[in-house]
Amino acid sequence: MDNGDELIALELSSSAFADRDRTEAFHQIYGREILKLEIEPLPDTALQIDMKLRALPGMSVAAATVSPIFCRHTEAMIDNDDPVIVLNREGVAIHNQNGHETHLGPGDAILTTNGLPGTATNYTTRRVVSWRISRALIAPLVANFDDAIGKRLDRHNPALSLFLDYLGIVNERQTLANAAMRRTVVNHMLDLGALLLGATPDVAEMANARGVAAARMRSIKALIRAQSGNPGLSLASVASKQGISKSYVRRLFELEGTSFTEFVLNQRLASAYKMLTDVNFAGRSISEIAHRSGFNDISYFNRTFRRVYGASPSDVRK
Repeated sequence: MDNGDELIALELSSSAFADRDRTEAFHQIYGREILKLEIEPLPDTALQIDMKLRALPGMSVAAATVSPIFCRHTEAMIDNDDPVIVLNREGVAIHNQNGHETHLGPGDAILTTNGLPGTATNYTTRRVVSWRISRALIAPLVANFDDAIGKRLDRHNPALSLFLDYLGIVNERQTLANAAMRRTVVNHMLDLGALLLGATPDVAEMANARGVAAARMRSIKALIRAQSGNPGLSLASVASKQGISKSYVRRLFELEGTSFTEFVLNQRLASAYKMLTDVNFAGRSISEIAHRSGFNDISYFNRTFRRVYGASPSDVRK
């Protein structure tokens, strides 16, 4: 887990090995050495594991698609006590650890640990995301931390969807280009992880003001980018889809020194600029491009476009 302040990215695949010795080779090189697992395909199935690993200071994220397997973490493999939250996106599995047998379906999550032996059986092809964090970082933030190990987490906890969405930031190399941002992301993930596991009252208050706000803002911006071409996009519609108040949305943008209206406008202008400079849209009129970008008023579009880019839409197209 000690990777300094660097972002480490690895990709592992059982397809890198020949069919005849795939299971044993993957098991020896990756299973025992990296994943610390004994891995066996279930009867009448072929081993297929494709995994992307991303590591930040004190934490790592693994996204994997795994064929039906049985895996065992033995006493001999224990070399740390880091907890791991496993988020089950697709498939069915049973985990056994800390005296609990836990059934997982799509959308379920479980807290496991590298510090105790355990087993997991994937009865179907499974798509999972795992978040490993230093115990020293997360345990002090959570009430009755050890009691949660081996148990299914509350899938209705609002922190779960925010946590899962925010994990995607580990694939954004440009966002994580500097050490300060990498440390900020780790802190946000700690906030969300603590809320998911049962944060103490003081930690919950801080987490809502920091990690939750960051994750919520990330989700709001993604929604706006996806729907910027919809003229009906509004503060009310975004707040409704996020399940939060309009005033909270406004406050999040104010904390970044901007506004909801300004962010939407910039996204729409950027979309129009991209289409105006794309040969695939050379046959589309400027008014059509304006409408596709979410503008109902062509005069307003022309004025704001010129103000932002210092040139008219027709000049940019030329």
